[in-house]
Amino acid sequence: MKYILTLIFVSISLFSQSLPSNYYEIKNTKQMKKAFFTFMEELAQIENNNILQTRDFVKKNFNDKKAIAKITKRYGLKENASLEEYLYIIDIIPVSLVLSQAAIESGWGKSRFFKKANNIFGQWTWSGKGLTPASRDAGKKHKIKIFSSYLASVRGYMINLNKGWAYEDFRIIRKDIRAKNENLSGILLASGLIRYSQKREEYIRILKSFIKGNKLDVLDTY
Repeated sequence: MKYILTLIFVSISLFSQSLPSNYYEIKNTKQMKKAFFTFMEELAQIENNNILQTRDFVKKNFNDKKAIAKITKRYGLKENASLEEYLYIIDIIPVSLVLSQAAIESGWGKSRFFKKANNIFGQWTWSGKGLTPASRDAGKKHKIKIFSSYLASVRGYMINLNKGWAYEDFRIIRKDIRAKNENLSGILLASGLIRYSQKREEYIRILKSFIKGNKLDVLDTY
């Protein structure tokens, strides 16, 4: 059985994968923030819906290892992993968290990496094509990863949080929330991102403050 994941939730062809053409000319802060959040929310919803589809596909085809082989590889899972382990890794990221990190990491879409590499979240790469950070320490070899689109950047960011060793605390918190049958909260899950930034505890404080200050928690409906 072939692994076929049909996107039925959103027609990407109907969605413009770029900020409004006049975005960088907007002077009104409230209008600028609205435009950025609208753009990012659309991307977040597309990828979260894709993740939900993947979860459903795994549930229905778990005993067909060939059918889920690509998913297994994408998320770095072992072939003998349990269904519980699959669902622990493959889960959505709260929209409030996506939007807050996108704004903070990209400077509201004004960073060089956002504009030249479609890189919203500052993700690194040690191989392949990338941009060299201006402030990279001597001897370091990482680059800022270049993505084919902003949607691909969101997808990479979500996979990173879902499988990266540094975000195990994030996934544990998410699992605990799921066990209570509650919607995933960006404010609660921000506590699991202490390794996302060298600012550590201060970064978590900034994230939570940003979500609350911009009332983004109302978007966490999953």
